[in-house]
Amino acid sequence: MPPSSSTLQQQREHVLEQMRALDTLRRGTLSEQFFKYQQAGKTLRRGPYFLLQGFFRGKKFAERIAADKAGQVAQQVENYRRFQALAERFVTLTDELTRLADQPESKKNSGRRK
Repeated sequence: MPPSSSTLQQQREHVLEQMRALDTLRRGTLSEQFFKYQQAGKTLRRGPYFLLQGFFRGKKFAERIAADKAGQVAQQVENYRRFQALAERFVTLTDELTRLADQPESKKNSGRRK
């Protein structure tokens, strides 16, 4: 049995509440970079350095992030991913509600006979 209109409305309101709770977000991907260098015949690494990269309005962007801010930015990037998933869920629920509202009160027989 498909979910009722009131159930779908409640689910949609719950999605909106979760979206409202995300007060900070950043788009993109946060990555760690290390630089290799030679010293006294040994290869050493320097880093990590954090880089936020992504696309905004059709253009690439890249931003260095300070190590002490990397955890905070990682959470903001995760919030953006969460927001995208919630937005998709909102669209799906709204589509289901729209289809449910467009259905006639009583379903007609399809006219097929066995």
